[in-house]
Amino acid sequence: MESSWVIVMTPIRRGQMTTMECVRTSSDNLDQNQIVHVATGVNQGIVIYKAIIDDKGAYTPLADSESEITYKCFVVNQDSNDVRAENRKLHFWFVPSAQKKVTSFLVQTSFMFFNDLITPGHVPKDYATFIKRVMRLMLLDKYNNISRIHLDVIPLDKNEAVFEGMEERDDRPLEVRVQEQLMRTIEEAYPNVLTTEELSKVIRQDEKLIVRILDQMLSEESIHRMAMEGKHKGKFAYVLRVAQDEENADLGMGKVEVMAEGNMDVITKMKDKPTVAIITNLMCEKRAVDAMMQDKTTYVRYETKGGDSHVYTIGFIGPHKCVSTKLPAVGRDRRAKIASGNTTTRLLGTFQDIEHVLLVGVCGSVCNLGDLAKSSRLGDIIIASPSREQDSAYIYCDNVDEDDSGQFSFSLKNWTIPDPSLMRKAASLVNEYGPSFENAPWNQLFAEVVSQLSDFARPEGVEDKVQMQLGDGQIIEIAPPSIDRAGNWPMVRLGPLGCGKPVVSDTYLRTAFADERGLLGYDTEFDQVLESILGNRCNSFLIVRACSDYHDGQKGNVWQPYASMQAAAFAKSVLLQLS
Repeated sequence: MESSWVIVMTPIRRGQMTTMECVRTSSDNLDQNQIVHVATGVNQGIVIYKAIIDDKGAYTPLADSESEITYKCFVVNQDSNDVRAENRKLHFWFVPSAQKKVTSFLVQTSFMFFNDLITPGHVPKDYATFIKRVMRLMLLDKYNNISRIHLDVIPLDKNEAVFEGMEERDDRPLEVRVQEQLMRTIEEAYPNVLTTEELSKVIRQDEKLIVRILDQMLSEESIHRMAMEGKHKGKFAYVLRVAQDEENADLGMGKVEVMAEGNMDVITKMKDKPTVAIITNLMCEKRAVDAMMQDKTTYVRYETKGGDSHVYTIGFIGPHKCVSTKLPAVGRDRRAKIASGNTTTRLLGTFQDIEHVLLVGVCGSVCNLGDLAKSSRLGDIIIASPSREQDSAYIYCDNVDEDDSGQFSFSLKNWTIPDPSLMRKAASLVNEYGPSFENAPWNQLFAEVVSQLSDFARPEGVEDKVQMQLGDGQIIEIAPPSIDRAGNWPMVRLGPLGCGKPVVSDTYLRTAFADERGLLGYDTEFDQVLESILGNRCNSFLIVRACSDYHDGQKGNVWQPYASMQAAAFAKSVLLQLS
């Protein structure tokens, strides 16, 4: 449809920085002497002016824009792996009627525009097409309140052309790197024991090297070795060493008692049985949960004949007697998922008085540029719950099909929460202490524990940044957007969580699926755990997650301890509200 408005683009060169100035104006106001091109056809409404070369600084920039978006852009050559990097900044100005609106409206409009601009799979490959896309978006009726956009582009040198996930040369000695991998693998597997053969297979290193490094770790007392029995007799296995008494309980697990195989009497014959079960996946998640408990004892049974070991920490959160457990590396493969379901079934079978189950730990945020109210930053808390758009609290996608027209269909399994009493308590806390959450009780709980367990503090000197793969070797990094946020207090949101490797592992599908289902975050695959909970007729459960990355909570461990403690502190606050 023909419009009286046109978008005029003027390239401006100032030293190393190039600015593309795009201005909305009436076709009657065009300076005919400056025009070098008037687009027709599908690009009608776009006008190009002569470039301005400002080597002497004569060009005077406009006053501060009303909204800005700064990001880094990396372009990776698919053949040579060379990286070209730039700093880019988008400045937005608005028409007078829009300027009267609240700042959050202007920020949200800017990010909606940016979201449309960088949609994965549709990002222009060159500057000319990129700027053309900016101008074509400005011509849309939905953005007629934007009067002007400037795009500043500053090239970065090779030292700055580094992004998260980029393969960097690790010059540390092989033994140091392998020991780090071994510790991470043994920690993930806890309480399961791992033989040298299993560790060698996972780490992909020679078994002799593995044994030599394990001996070093034994001397440092970070792991424990035990002799295997049954069909594995004659082999040794290794497991994480945990504190054995209250004075040395640096993992927050209290006194630790190792049970003989087959002997569960010490916990099954307890007079007062736990009524709340808390399930975690990572070791830092379990440490965080256990740190919130009082009068606790940990009972461990190591399986040396094969099969899965068990760890139960029993203590109190307020008046509630709780039992926490850790799953063995859930979500890594099908075998681990089945094991997680079996572990949950065994937990609920051993403690038959359980009334409520909480799944507490980390997840990945969905950076929703189109709706900032749904966009969580690292450390923010998400409570799995239905929303206005989605009846389910948790959605698992196990397959994606694409038809001939390029449309995707998702094979799904959905879970609702039959007894929403815990979810209502969580919602009540959010309503009472939001939107700033400055005086929320879980902040105080977090601070009290972190003062003693400093490795759970907010990471220092580490930026919270979102990385987006846009296709064709293009990657951007951007500080996550936020509106109506008071200080650094984590936000708490209620809404659906999703999971499933087919969607999580693909940038475009991850975004498309989250938009379609209104997801707030992505979880590691807990479908087997939920099946077990409902299969054991435990209808009251709550999924409490805090964001540790922008994937599924399993990408990198820098933010995991901090996020784990945020989730644990909120979970405790919910239980303290429960009569």
